[in-house]
Amino acid sequence: MIGAGPVDLRPIFYPKRVAVFGVTDTPDRVGYNILQSIIFGGFTGRVYPIHPRHQQVLGCKVYKSLANVPEPVDMAIICLNQFATVEALENCGRAGVKGVICSAGGYRETGEAGRALERRLVETAEKYRLPVIGPNTLGIINNDGNFYSTFYPLKIPAGKVSLISQSGGIGLAAIHTAIDEGLGINKFIGVGNCANIDFADCLDYLENDDSTTVIGVFIEGTSDAARFARTAGKVAWKKPVVVYKAGRVKDADQYTQTHTGSAAGSFPLYRDILRQHGVFTVSSIAELVAACKALAFQPLPKGNRVGILTHTAGPGVVMMDYLKPAGCVIPALLDQTISRVKQIIGSADPPVVLKNPLDAVGLGFGRSVYGGLAEAMLADKNVDLLLAVYCLHQTWELPAAELIAAHKKNNKPLLVNFIGNWLDCRQDQEFLQTAGVPLFTAPEKTAVAASALVHYGMRQKG
Repeated sequence: MIGAGPVDLRPIFYPKRVAVFGVTDTPDRVGYNILQSIIFGGFTGRVYPIHPRHQQVLGCKVYKSLANVPEPVDMAIICLNQFATVEALENCGRAGVKGVICSAGGYRETGEAGRALERRLVETAEKYRLPVIGPNTLGIINNDGNFYSTFYPLKIPAGKVSLISQSGGIGLAAIHTAIDEGLGINKFIGVGNCANIDFADCLDYLENDDSTTVIGVFIEGTSDAARFARTAGKVAWKKPVVVYKAGRVKDADQYTQTHTGSAAGSFPLYRDILRQHGVFTVSSIAELVAACKALAFQPLPKGNRVGILTHTAGPGVVMMDYLKPAGCVIPALLDQTISRVKQIIGSADPPVVLKNPLDAVGLGFGRSVYGGLAEAMLADKNVDLLLAVYCLHQTWELPAAELIAAHKKNNKPLLVNFIGNWLDCRQDQEFLQTAGVPLFTAPEKTAVAASALVHYGMRQKG
């Protein structure tokens, strides 16, 4: 929004010198927590807290103003009220700061007076061609540069997935869901009110960010839905984009206007325009993380033909409810695959319906048998990717090693669904995902993950 062409957000994500306005010595204030976040996150650059009355906070020398800082800073985080933020932004512009995060709320989400104040903030940013994240934002995280600037001090596993969220709460929910899923995060961007930098600007930046391979987006609404969808579609040719659009009910506009000052807009319109631009959409935080996880771990399939292996039929039925509307096909198994299944099970006339989904019932409990069946299905030329379902049990060990071996031998996408809980599946999760095979604990998430892989695999084929 600050000029033609992509906005350079690198000074915000990879600063060497950071000023933090409004740092206090009170732990329940935003400025204190953002400084703590920077320190706790392991930032290796120089930090200059600014407050007119304090001498030292969290072991850092505090400066009375930006003019007192002994060297130019790359970026600034403003943790002041909405009125003082505009003045501080002006000082940043005059000092040649290259990027700013404004955490304060109290702008257009509060009514006409707030809208007028936000216009002043935008005018100031544009006057100095200064990219501003926010206002009304949780902040940003860059694991690639150990730079954390949210007012929730965190240290999270690093990975290749970057998240853009209009809501701080939903952003945190997605981050913690990713932690549960064993999915590392590269960057998090809390866009807040999108006053100066919006979704499209962030997507443009992440498109060319070498440390990001998958992008997840939570959006309530935007002033330019067409630009958002167009940019998401463009970026998705280079790296997958997954979008969770909220605000589906009739009265959503009223609430989102008082949250980030953005109208939710027509959900069907967003859904349809995103689909027209080839962007994969989801319906929950769990689905957003699941889709990003599969896309981060697995190669794209060559087609839309999905194999399902299980020893209990129900999960396969649930998966099909998700897969078929997403354009996936459940193909018949080749005769030679059926012959191999008979050999593996050890019966020429097994009490198993030999079709896809393949429910091996009690014959499939053994690790070697289950692994052999997975290998046979992955080798089938009619199968482009496999979903393997196995239930947690005290007696039967989860066939994690066998599934990894089958995956490596056939080099086709494999998603594993161990029906269980993370407490008991954590060791297998780490083992599988270290080998590049994503593990899920619910059939719904597994099916959405597979749908995302098929969506972008088919999109690449044209």
